[in-house]
Amino acid sequence: MARSALELSRAARDGGLLAGWDKVPGLGAILAAGPDARSFLQARLTSDVNALDPGQGQLAAKLTGKGELIAYFSLHRLPDRGQPFPSYLLLLESRSLPLLLADLVSTVISEDVLLEDASAEFAGVMLHGPQAAVVAAAACGLDAAPGLPEYGVTARGDEGLDDFPAGAILVSRSFTGDPGRLMLWPRGQVDPKLIGNVHAAATAAGFVDFNVEPAAAEAWRWLMLEAGWPRPDTDFVPGRTLLPRTGLEQQVVSSVKGCYPGQEVVARIRTYGSVPAALRGLVFEALAVDDLAGFPAPGEALLEAGGTKAGAWASSGFSAVWGAPIALAYLDRKHRTPGTRLALTVDGVPAEALVILLPFFQATDATERARHLHDRAVNLFSGGKDAEAIALLEEALRLDPARKDAFEALGVILGRTERFHEAIAIFRRLEEVAPEEPMVHTNLSLFYMKIGDTVEAENQKAMATMKRFAGLGDPAELGKMEAAEKDARRQDAQRKQTMFGEVLELDPDDPLALMGYGQACAALEDHAAAAVHLGRALDQQQDNSAVYAALGRALEALGRLEEAADVYHRGVAVASRRGDLMPLKDMEHRLLLLSG
Repeated sequence: MARSALELSRAARDGGLLAGWDKVPGLGAILAAGPDARSFLQARLTSDVNALDPGQGQLAAKLTGKGELIAYFSLHRLPDRGQPFPSYLLLLESRSLPLLLADLVSTVISEDVLLEDASAEFAGVMLHGPQAAVVAAAACGLDAAPGLPEYGVTARGDEGLDDFPAGAILVSRSFTGDPGRLMLWPRGQVDPKLIGNVHAAATAAGFVDFNVEPAAAEAWRWLMLEAGWPRPDTDFVPGRTLLPRTGLEQQVVSSVKGCYPGQEVVARIRTYGSVPAALRGLVFEALAVDDLAGFPAPGEALLEAGGTKAGAWASSGFSAVWGAPIALAYLDRKHRTPGTRLALTVDGVPAEALVILLPFFQATDATERARHLHDRAVNLFSGGKDAEAIALLEEALRLDPARKDAFEALGVILGRTERFHEAIAIFRRLEEVAPEEPMVHTNLSLFYMKIGDTVEAENQKAMATMKRFAGLGDPAELGKMEAAEKDARRQDAQRKQTMFGEVLELDPDDPLALMGYGQACAALEDHAAAAVHLGRALDQQQDNSAVYAALGRALEALGRLEEAADVYHRGVAVASRRGDLMPLKDMEHRLLLLSG
């Protein structure tokens, strides 16, 4: 007897699912290869392609120049097998593939790069569930699952896969929130024994076969909805929906790479505000699966019971995890705070909806993994390994998008490394996760002051004070907290001053020590000493745009405005030539204020 979509989704969560990769999931693949493939993709995608070693992968997206999402996908660098240059596989829903491929091809200028739809070249199966890795390993004749990181890819010769078919690959990729494994092999070279092994191992582990279930397509859509993946043409209009509206920015954008099409728009939105409407999850705990028939179609206005518009509907379905109908919705600023309960009307019947940050579901170990990544990142940062710490915190937030301590740590690290615009963007995201937390506005005030936006800095400071009063109700306690924060910043600056001073005793012309000492002096409001040391640092490193920015600020604080403007003008030229986007924007902003 055929099972319903609800029964299938529950069975998939409890045991796991097996499906032909290009059948129910409807997946496709783009191959990117050639001598210029890496640089081509690095310049056009939101992720840091250069960071991928053979066998590694990441989520990525392609945007328009206006920051609108064309498609998102997983990008996998294929294992090296003697080829003279890296090769990459882009995995995504088939419905997104033609538009993405056409867009990429249209941007090829003189690069030597091959871009082709490789979907028809592969056959394979998708495994999802807590035991997906174990089932895949058993099908390949392995005693234990190979160590495969998220979005990693392995092939014959790796991790003991000597009996794996030639040309076949095993990919770590989750579409449902549960662990996922995708096994692909060249079409026409299907190994009946391997297919039999896959089905036998999956059956033994309690997996449900989506290939033979009529309701599998609906169940798969519900599972993807639980995982928080917006679907093209249903939840966003490809090429017309700003990336920050979709909630995917934290997943697909690297904060450490250079420019990509649409970057300035995305950065500007996060630095100076937020989109009017952003994607959130709605849980209807009091409704049942039969009530889904009355849910509005995607794009229709989402109205509160009194008729006030709160946003627009997107996909809806039933969550086996929540045991209730769920939906995606684009909610305005007033209504999208996680934890808010909205009084809505569904098919003429009052229905309360709980607003949550996506996803609705993620594997049970993701939160614990995110905690370990956060702890490792803090240790790395304390050891001066900023880039490694940032990468781990970004990964922690991909696993647990609501993890407040990871947001805070990432924002603080970016701020202390003078990437103030990026720090503002992170704390803006944290503001939506923790709207009542005064610390968010305290940090935003500091970073807005750093980029010279004194009006917004004062506004954020006032908001922090207001929320502290609301939470504490004690002005004396508020004063103690502010004094403690100021003292902590002073002690940190004194520590750095001592550390860099010891270096300068050994080498008075060390450019990094001069810069660090000067910045510490500025933090302690000794701007005269800051100007002297930063000026000497600039003599040693005339192509360091960050030194120009820091020296200009010290000169401003001393009232030497003409000198500051001259430093900024020279710094803008250096930053523009080097492509240092953040210092460039900072100095341009300072020049604008000085000219006023």
